[in-house]
Amino acid sequence: PPPTMFSILQLFLLLLISPFPSLTFADPVTTSTSIHSNNSTFTSPSGSLLDAHDGNILLIDGYYYMFAMGYTDCKLEKGLIPPRDCPGIYRKFGTGCGFRTDHTFKVYKSPSLADGSWVELSDALPVDSRPSGIYFRPKVVYNALTSKYVLWINYLPSNYTTPLKSYPHATYYVGVSDTPEGPYTIVNKDPNLKYSGAGDLTIAVDPETSVAYAAYDAWSNSHTLSIEQLSPDYLSSTQKSSGLISPSNHEAPVLFKRLDTWYLMYGHTCCFCRQGSSLSVHTSAATPIGPWNDTGVDINPRRKGLHYYHEIPAQANYVFETGGGDYVYTGDLWSSSKDNLKSHDVQYWDVLEFGEDGIPKVLSFKEEVVMRV
Repeated sequence: PPPTMFSILQLFLLLLISPFPSLTFADPVTTSTSIHSNNSTFTSPSGSLLDAHDGNILLIDGYYYMFAMGYTDCKLEKGLIPPRDCPGIYRKFGTGCGFRTDHTFKVYKSPSLADGSWVELSDALPVDSRPSGIYFRPKVVYNALTSKYVLWINYLPSNYTTPLKSYPHATYYVGVSDTPEGPYTIVNKDPNLKYSGAGDLTIAVDPETSVAYAAYDAWSNSHTLSIEQLSPDYLSSTQKSSGLISPSNHEAPVLFKRLDTWYLMYGHTCCFCRQGSSLSVHTSAATPIGPWNDTGVDINPRRKGLHYYHEIPAQANYVFETGGGDYVYTGDLWSSSKDNLKSHDVQYWDVLEFGEDGIPKVLSFKEEVVMRV
């Protein structure tokens, strides 16, 4: 039968006097984020501009360490013959902007990656404590077996009249330190790589096996990318090689692992080029020794129109993983400084996005990037 007014009233009174069940709310999930501007030079907490280029970033004990090359306050130059943004390559050794013997290897530290948070820790390879020459593109990794931080850095010997004549004799110097900030001591001047005439290089460590790999191009192979497995102490090559991977005339390799896939990205040869460089993607499900799959994807294509600028006018440095799980691409925007000093050229950063097939999506220029840290 339908409820009477009395029974409805009884139910209402029962609800009023009955205890409500306790409600438990989960704590809100918060993710710390930081913002990087792609239109301005890195700054310290005091506001001074950082001279930081073509290195890498590691997350160590809750802090981000940036290992970077300083090109000093030389004026940007442009020549008449290619490579036009790189006239120093033809000048007297050690005198051209970007090809001086007083480049600095600086280490910076930040709790958050945020602009204005980078504190300079050290000049980790002082000029007066290293062999004379031109140094560039430093990369640092940690070796858990030896408890050492290991530096690989490009080196052009100074006993040639111009950088161009020195390049076929270029090598990598390998140094070690007990701490990320250094100082680093050079312990190997001939790391036994298969191809001579060292070009751009990067180092990556497999997070599961702690095996390290060097990806590089060389003058002796017409700037073709290959990868070699390093010795257990990371100080030299085992010469276990992938063989040649890229077409000739490519450089600036980026090598990293995400989930179960290795990624190798690289661009065409580009000496301090203001128009930027391509970023072709290869993948491997095994190890960096291969086999490699050319995806046919360039995630930094040239812009449409009758010019040679790429979507991101940058040359690749590195990809690092943040504490929040983002994979951040970094590259140098050469000739981008507002005061015409190479030391203040801007770094471009972006969080890589991956499709369902695991391939990174094509980049598009962003004024700033938000990262989960």
